[in-house]
Amino acid sequence: MSIARLLLVAAAANAATIGFASYREIIAGADNSHAITYTELDRSSTLFLNIQIVAGEDNAAVIDDFRTLCENYGAQNVSVIPRVRYGSPDGSMALEPEDSSQVLTDVATWADVFAGVKGTIDIPVLQAGFLGAWAEWHSGPLCDDTETRRAVVEGLQSSGAKVAVRTPMAHKELFPGDRAVTIHNDCIFDGGPQGSDGGTFPEDDRQAWVDYTREVSKGNTYGGEPCSLGGGSSYDWSDFEHVCGPGGLKAYIEYFGISYLNPGNPPEFFELFNDPTYADCVEEIQDALLSYQ
Repeated sequence: MSIARLLLVAAAANAATIGFASYREIIAGADNSHAITYTELDRSSTLFLNIQIVAGEDNAAVIDDFRTLCENYGAQNVSVIPRVRYGSPDGSMALEPEDSSQVLTDVATWADVFAGVKGTIDIPVLQAGFLGAWAEWHSGPLCDDTETRRAVVEGLQSSGAKVAVRTPMAHKELFPGDRAVTIHNDCIFDGGPQGSDGGTFPEDDRQAWVDYTREVSKGNTYGGEPCSLGGGSSYDWSDFEHVCGPGGLKAYIEYFGISYLNPGNPPEFFELFNDPTYADCVEEIQDALLSYQ
């Protein structure tokens, strides 16, 4: 490892940067023993964690599983970026309940849980979650309810952690210009350098939303995961030379000040991540992520 890289890694550790974040999920009613048991992460010191709960239930078992996960991974200096989503008793995913008071009760419960693990594990950012498909604030019965969305974020802020909303449009509507709230993006680079990121940047006014995203989230714990399934997705992730080239993912990370990525999605990127031929490329992408908090 070069001296320059050693210095970068040391600086990143002191600045609590993130880099690659390894995906995990724990699901109410499931056996989560494997997910909550510490296993060494591959070029990562952070978990990208989805937590699935069932509306109207106390979800005590999955709360206990989360606390155990925090103990096991926190003891190894691994941090966690959680997002809570809804599911059905059979383990399948579900949308949020139509009753906003039920959602906000669940938000309050989890805000207390997140506050309670302070000192056990670091939470660099909470993804707002709770609403919509995959808890990504679309397609659910309350996803257009401004007051409920604001209350979800404010409820999670009571945990003491920074909170990220899914889109720049939601951010500007709810917390205009406020860097105390950041953004997360679950479809990074899906259309390449000029893409919409799965609708994150509406095409009819793309540059304005790109500019707003950079204003409120660059270097502000902004990140998520790449994808290839968003609306207008057109990027060829199997073209590793372009992904690793001068107009590829590293440049995009630097432009937006992205600080963390789940390398497990899309499958082609995960293949690149594990291909020793592209180890230098993956290291450069990691270094770019570690340049931003």
